Amino acid sequence: MNQEKEYEEQEARFIARWFGFAGWRTMSVKARIFTQILYRVFFLMGLMALIIGYNLVAGNDPGGLAMFGMIVGWFLIFQVIVNFIFVEGSR
Repeated sequence: MNQEKEYEEQEARFIARWFGFAGWRTMSVKARIFTQILYRVFFLMGLMALIIGYNLVAGNDPGGLAMFGMIVGWFLIFQVIVNFIFVEGSR
């Protein structure tokens, strides 16, 4: 029973470290409004590049499921990038 709880705690730390949801809260307190806007613009630019790349490779616009997958996938990748470069890297 104790091993299960320890495993769950390790899993929670892994998610918090890799995807940096706690890091966004830290950055929101310390960062200026311009920095937050810049992060969101980079997120949208990356998503735009992903959609354009899909369109070039597939030859058509992504459907609903493909679009949803790209948005979720890019969000998680972007969280990892921001967390490791700007949050964890500054410690």
